Amino acid sequence: MRSRISLFFSAILLMLGLLSLAQPAAAAPAEPYQTTDDCVQVGTGEICINGHYMVQENESASGDIKVTINGTSTETFTGNGTLIHTYVLTYHETHIFKDGEPQVVHTRHLRTSQVTGGEACTYDLTVMYANGEVRHEIDNIECS
Repeated sequence: MRSRISLFFSAILLMLGLLSLAQPAAAAPAEPYQTTDDCVQVGTGEICINGHYMVQENESASGDIKVTINGTSTETFTGNGTLIHTYVLTYHETHIFKDGEPQVVHTRHLRTSQVTGGEACTYDLTVMYANGEVRHEIDNIECS
């Protein structure tokens, strides 16, 4: 359940970044965006999320659009006032579009999961997509 909630909130942050694609393409400086600490009560527990990300969009003379997204999200889960689980997600994405179609997508997501009193795991996902196919993929998990 916690994993689903975590994935849900991570997807929300990613989608917020991707919503910038719906805006008209133009060269623009990176604009930082920061969510405040948002918390939701769940039974006797609480889920809190703090996310920061930046989106930069540029259009080349030929009309290609490059979107760069960088961000960090921290999610904490508490029960009866005690910290139970912490997730930290750091991500970097570059998307290049030609005629509205994705030509190149490079993503790197690094997620650390720490259960209080238990092991910490780091999940590293790197994907390179170009011209309609995945060209390179690294999918690692390490726990200690």
